[in-house]
Amino acid sequence: MANMDKLVQWNCRSIINKKHEIIHIINTFNPFIFSLSETWLKPDFVFKIPGYSCLREDRADGYGGVCLLIRNSSTFSSFPLPSHSNCFSVIAAIVDGICFVSIYVPHPSLQIFNEIKNLISVLPRPFMILGDFNSHHTSWGSSVSNSYGYELLDILDMYSLCILNSGSPTRLTKPGEVISAIDLSICTPQLASSLSWSTLCSTYNSDHYPIIISFPCKKKDTMCIQNSRLKHKIIDSKWSQYTLLIEEKINNCSEVNVIDNNYFKAILLESADNVFPKKKPRSNKLSSPPWWDEECTNAIQKRKAAERNYRNNMSMKNYEALMTIMKEVRKLFKKKKFDGWRKFCSTISPETHATVIWRNIKRFRSAVNPSNALLLPIELADQFLDRLAPPSAPLNDPILSYKQYNSDAPSLNLTFTLVELKGVLNHVKDSAPGEDGIPYSFLSHLGEKGLNYFLNLINKILLTGDIPPSWRSQIVLPFLKPSKVQSDIKSYRPIVLSSVITKVVEHLIKNRLEWYIENNEYLSQTQFGFRKGKSVGDNLGILVTDIRNAFSDKKSVVAAFLDINSAYDNVLLHILKSKLDKLKVPYFLTNSIVNLLSERKIILDVGGPYKPSRLVWRGLPQGSVLSPLLYNIYTYDLEGSVGDSASLLQYADDLVIYASDMSVSTAERYVSSSLSLLKIWMDANGLDLSPSKSTVVLFTKSRTPCSLNITYDGDILPIRNQVKFLGAILDSKLTGQPHCEFVVSKCERNLNMLRCLGGVWWGAHPATLRLVYNAVIRSVLDFGTFFLDPGNVAGFRKLDLMQSRALRIVSGAMKSSPVNALQIECCDPPLNLRRQYLSDRFIFRIVQFHNHPLISKLEFLSKKVPSSHKPLPCLLKSFLKFKQLQAPTHSFQVLPLFGASYDSLLLSPVICFSLGIEKSDFNANENFNCNVNSKWPNWHQIYTDASKHSSGCVGVGVYHKQYNIVQKIKLPPESSVFTGECFGLLKALEYVLSFKLKKTVVFTDSLSALQSLAKFSLKLNPFFHVIFECKRKLLHCQSHNYLVSFCWVPSHCGISGNVKADSLANSATVTGDVYPYKNFGHDLAALPGICLHKSWNMCWEESGRIKGRFLYAIQSSVPRKPWFAKLSFGKTATSTIIRMRLGHNSLPVHLHKLVSFVFYYL
Repeated sequence: MANMDKLVQWNCRSIINKKHEIIHIINTFNPFIFSLSETWLKPDFVFKIPGYSCLREDRADGYGGVCLLIRNSSTFSSFPLPSHSNCFSVIAAIVDGICFVSIYVPHPSLQIFNEIKNLISVLPRPFMILGDFNSHHTSWGSSVSNSYGYELLDILDMYSLCILNSGSPTRLTKPGEVISAIDLSICTPQLASSLSWSTLCSTYNSDHYPIIISFPCKKKDTMCIQNSRLKHKIIDSKWSQYTLLIEEKINNCSEVNVIDNNYFKAILLESADNVFPKKKPRSNKLSSPPWWDEECTNAIQKRKAAERNYRNNMSMKNYEALMTIMKEVRKLFKKKKFDGWRKFCSTISPETHATVIWRNIKRFRSAVNPSNALLLPIELADQFLDRLAPPSAPLNDPILSYKQYNSDAPSLNLTFTLVELKGVLNHVKDSAPGEDGIPYSFLSHLGEKGLNYFLNLINKILLTGDIPPSWRSQIVLPFLKPSKVQSDIKSYRPIVLSSVITKVVEHLIKNRLEWYIENNEYLSQTQFGFRKGKSVGDNLGILVTDIRNAFSDKKSVVAAFLDINSAYDNVLLHILKSKLDKLKVPYFLTNSIVNLLSERKIILDVGGPYKPSRLVWRGLPQGSVLSPLLYNIYTYDLEGSVGDSASLLQYADDLVIYASDMSVSTAERYVSSSLSLLKIWMDANGLDLSPSKSTVVLFTKSRTPCSLNITYDGDILPIRNQVKFLGAILDSKLTGQPHCEFVVSKCERNLNMLRCLGGVWWGAHPATLRLVYNAVIRSVLDFGTFFLDPGNVAGFRKLDLMQSRALRIVSGAMKSSPVNALQIECCDPPLNLRRQYLSDRFIFRIVQFHNHPLISKLEFLSKKVPSSHKPLPCLLKSFLKFKQLQAPTHSFQVLPLFGASYDSLLLSPVICFSLGIEKSDFNANENFNCNVNSKWPNWHQIYTDASKHSSGCVGVGVYHKQYNIVQKIKLPPESSVFTGECFGLLKALEYVLSFKLKKTVVFTDSLSALQSLAKFSLKLNPFFHVIFECKRKLLHCQSHNYLVSFCWVPSHCGISGNVKADSLANSATVTGDVYPYKNFGHDLAALPGICLHKSWNMCWEESGRIKGRFLYAIQSSVPRKPWFAKLSFGKTATSTIIRMRLGHNSLPVHLHKLVSFVFYYL
């Protein structure tokens, strides 16, 4: 009974209406078990109390019912009871070795008591039975005894059970009624002597008094409280003070050595202590609801006083006064809840962040309380650690031998630079810190001296290989998965917290390693997981297209979807190192990785003083940015090991091996052969498959599919008709219906969020509801559906219905409103058009890789389908649309980011973002020339500009002022002005190199182009080829000692050089040079939106004359944004206007059409 202190028993008469009373009782007594009867819940209703697990038995009619709330810090398991009639409700659980039973008997009978006898006979001792038996006997405090009371007393005598009731009434009765004590607490004798029993003075708006059962010694509260590891309350205005303090402390420190890691952490924390206030420890109490105010508190005090008066004088007057006050309190709480929710909804605007919306929704529902973490019971700690790390490690560690060899990238063997460190720190955000409590912000706000100190510390530690223990130490928090059994260690998900200093080092290593691996194309072409420019869509697109190709040739596809057992946790470090050596990864990176990963220590935090730890000798650290990349390197040779008989696709540790053939048995043989080869690779690399979690699917159009028998290491892989692969459900005939049903069921749950946020006449602004709809409904409708289109018509129609239901909630429109007009009003296109839009975006991304496997497969499919009477697949339509582009598109072997040299990516160009010239300055040209002559005397001046003509083409103008040399370039219509501006900068740099200009300043009025040039290259869009080319040219200039600076100038303010460049750009749209006349892939991303808008307009013109004619008369074209996007009208006003615009409203004219209103003409 280590965790036990108090137990509460109560007949609450509706658990939903008493939720806040239950939370109040929990905050007051912190019970380890709360037994509730008359819960009045239906079986499908979800009910939660933060910090507690809920075991229930409900009645179908929504009355009666029982519930056991068990504190998450207690070890428990559900106890199966024998079947019983529907005449009573009962639930049981074993908590810390004691069986607790909650029971409610609404109408006792001899049959029920016979069932209770059977129930008691199977209960493991010791046990307690808590509940409302509706049986009276003077032995437990009732004024009278009835036959059921005698029957119950006989049962207690038969099984030698004790009643804890002290004789106090447990139910509030009217004046003149007999004293009622029908809530009984029954237990076995070994428990009775150590328990005390009492009732509370208040009924808490029920007609039963809560019962408190206390154990003899008050134990220390063991409820797990996960206090924030960030111990300081960050105040943005004090960062400058923090930075100065760090700089002073750095000045007083000695030369950096390994032990200074502790000193560095100490000065960070000491400076933070001096600047930022400390956070208060979290309380284990559940927070009050956000609508609670002083009026609610006064109402509770008033109710308590009325209950006190009635207990002292049980007169009819006092009883009626009590009932009146209780009724008033219930009404007040209901009104406060409703008004508070409406107030919250009305404050939501399009600027409100989604996390704020979710947090407040959960506060109103009391659905979460971060202080009560669902942590692992202490007794299971060692077993849980065994799953993460074996209790013993091999005697010989084969990974400690270091090699040094010549690398293709010698600069990668040098220590890290300040540019790399700043690039990492500028793009990290605070998250849960490690054991030291240091967040990212403590590092990102270091001054120059602090950054140099930190950089020298990192480099010296990595060079010596003497890694501080804190860098290799991780805290593991085991959190209970939703709806899982608390006593099973497999029910817990490990959340790992590492020191942010270690994370920064991992980011530095990852940036270099990723560039090296991708630049040399070492990873498999079939591995799409966690790689820039690739996604799950690549896997789905390739697999679905291969299946369609097979169907067009009347072939079948046998596919084995494979699950690797704990893939990341079973990576063998000595094999990983050998593969890094084989790929000639620079030894500085290899040694740093080996040192960081070897002899790691994990510490299990279960919320108490006991924190077991263990050394880890294998596996990749969870949550590390390095782990996905290292796993991809670990499996780089997997593709070549499975042979050519079957195809392979990988997304991290998700694999699919498939083969197609006219003969199913032949395809089956190909897959089986590849699985045999895969087994050899798995054994050699210390990995293994989980046959029970793997699935084989036969994709075929045949109505009588053949049976399959595919095995892995002697285990038969399960055969199914459908499989969930990377979030999409693929069925054997590729109809898409199971996926559509899955999407609809998921959207149904999310639809409740929209209902909570707004009704027809109240709630959040439609613009806000539209944002929420995009986030939680449309994103689900979008995922994976365009790969399966065309498919089952009925299935996709369900998606259309879900969209229309959601848009009606967003807009407040009537159910009779035409869907096409509703889509126009909310600016949400029909789903079939949106699927094509998403497909276009996907195809226009992958065509930038000239070796992408999907391109050749779509080319093959395009030759098969012209004769088909069925609609073309979305992917094929997009591919044909791409082929119709007049200008060719730049394609690359690797991403432009990885095609550039690493040194050029670290280059920091000299950029001046302001010369103090205002656009409204009448003497702008004179002031500009004065500033330029003083800042860049005798420098060459080059001006660049870009312009887009009404015909669509983009013109680029380059003007060298001193030599009066001009250049005009014409880019294809698909190009953006941004690309033109960047292209102008590139041409200026080529001009510098061609004419060997020693000092040059390049002027442009494109702020976005200069900002992209200044940004840390590894965080840029990896497809920005022109920007990376500019960096390469700048590096070339630097190697020749050519000084190049960039400067932004305001446009259209009379600066002569900018005016000249602008004129050149305008004329270049018509007469410019057309070499190179190619599209850049990132510009093609705008085309799908243009095509979508054009298709939607055509659809609206056609359908608007038939349905939605009222709106079509005033809105004949598709708007870019909803009319209410920028307006601050309330929900009532917007709903009214929308209904009026749609022509479907509550006016008599429309109601008459619905046969809901009859006109009477006088």
